[in-house]
Amino acid sequence: MTSVQEDDERCGWLVEFDTEDGPASRDCGAAVRTTHSGWSCERGHSHTYADVRAAEGWDYAHDEQEAALLGRVGIYAVRMDGHPF
Repeated sequence: MTSVQEDDERCGWLVEFDTEDGPASRDCGAAVRTTHSGWSCERGHSHTYADVRAAEGWDYAHDEQEAALLGRVGIYAVRMDGHPF
């Protein structure tokens, strides 16, 4: 079951775009829905709560080095886009 957050709850996922001055980024800004395991937005960004990740034996890693450190302690590393390292 999901529920819609208050109007001021918007996705803070950074989205990159090009301007005449070069690359820039801003918050996604789409409406957010909570789920039993985290949240997702209307544009497809999502996040899983830390307690759910821990119970399932995985966690987000920002780079290969962090993924390797997680792997050494038995935690399956996942990229921020949900794909495995």
